[in-house]
Amino acid sequence: MVKNVSRREALAVAAGGLAGVLVAGPLARVRAAAGQTVTVYIFRGKTGILGPDGKGHDAFVPSSFVVTAGAPVAIDFINYDEGAHTLTAPKLNLNITIKGGQQVGDDVKPVTTTAQFTVPKAGTYRWYCALTCDAGGHGWAMEQGYAGPSKEGYMAGFIVAM
Repeated sequence: MVKNVSRREALAVAAGGLAGVLVAGPLARVRAAAGQTVTVYIFRGKTGILGPDGKGHDAFVPSSFVVTAGAPVAIDFINYDEGAHTLTAPKLNLNITIKGGQQVGDDVKPVTTTAQFTVPKAGTYRWYCALTCDAGGHGWAMEQGYAGPSKEGYMAGFIVAM
């Protein structure tokens, strides 16, 4: 089930670390007509996305999204973190490098990285960030998740192809 939610609700989902929750709407727009477009925001820990340990952590929002198998997907990553990240999905042969945001004093000016891919067949594919990050959260989001490297809902998630 895909639920349209506000940015605040999506951040609450990320803060709760609810893996497998699919978010659509302003945070993950999918247009079927001329292909599919997905927008993913990357936040750094000090923006207030809290983990169960009570600390802020780097996070992809949404961390999971749905696409149509066999159709091209354009994905925009808007990175509010000064560090680079990846969306690495070994079963899809994906290793997208996401540019870091631009540090301006204590703030970060977001930088957008755009990539394209096609998921060949229906299924659920796990992705994770392959770079060392979440330093402000002492690396918690990079520790082993329940299904592999990095924590689902933060620096890992799922691409569901239907």
